[in-house]
Amino acid sequence: MANVMRYNLAQFVFDDTEIRTDSFKTTRKIEAETLTATNSHMPYATMFAKEELEWEASDIDPVYRSFFEDVIERQKADPTNLGIVATYDYSEVTGDLVEDDIYDDVWIEEISKENANKPFSVKGGAMRKL
Repeated sequence: MANVMRYNLAQFVFDDTEIRTDSFKTTRKIEAETLTATNSHMPYATMFAKEELEWEASDIDPVYRSFFEDVIERQKADPTNLGIVATYDYSEVTGDLVEDDIYDDVWIEEISKENANKPFSVKGGAMRKL
């Protein structure tokens, strides 16, 4: 069996700057509450509430740390000026990177690092998936 390479590439676009990273993961969450009748343990219905889109990019080259730090400051100064993240996967058929998803109005919530010379992680959210 042939070795298959799989890519999970993300392209961040904030203002006029583009950064590409590997090791990108997205999570779609929705709050759910089950309703039960009095004196019953079995639910009879489910109600859904807030939905969230979260993302995490890991193993980012330390050279990009100042870029992400600047983005946090810009989004605090102007919450309407948010970015876009496009994700790409490897196509086994064509051998090319193909666009997978686009997330709009993306913000950064967390930048994690172990030390200044090691790769770091960035976590955030998005308003919508296009």
